[in-house]
Amino acid sequence: MRSINRDKHIQVRFTEPEIVKFKQVAKENGLTLSGFARYSMARASIILNALKKEL
Repeated sequence: MRSINRDKHIQVRFTEPEIVKFKQVAKENGLTLSGFARYSMARASIILNALKKEL
């Protein structure tokens, strides 16, 4: 584990039902689970930044 740069990796814990749900949504949209996670985080970031600007 020493070779892993912790600034470039994210570790997240999900329950089994969440994993199944996320994998299904990713597959329906033609994404890998990793791609879906990146897309979701980018979209959430944009939304949160927009809300922050409104306040």
